[in-house]
Amino acid sequence: GNEKMAAWRAAGAFRSLMRARELAFVGDVEMLVASRKAIRDEFTNNKDVTDPEQLKEMFLGVEEAVDMLKHQIVQGVRKGDGEYELNVDERHTSLDPNQAPGAK
Repeated sequence: GNEKMAAWRAAGAFRSLMRARELAFVGDVEMLVASRKAIRDEFTNNKDVTDPEQLKEMFLGVEEAVDMLKHQIVQGVRKGDGEYELNVDERHTSLDPNQAPGAK
């Protein structure tokens, strides 16, 4: 029923977030560890939520977080005093700059 569907959808949302964080934080062990813990904690803290409206809001939040991780986070490496080299990828520039994040 609805509980199985919500659990299936939650598992997919969890995997999507985990993949997006891996993409956003390539090579940054500290951020990979911290983001894995934060995602796990958030899902664990909300594992008993059954209200359809609350679930809907939570799944929308996951979609927005995945979009942000994939398209709006750019890694930078400090090169000198106040200088950073940004690792800008096509995934960061392929969006319409006039479109709001998460908009379809």
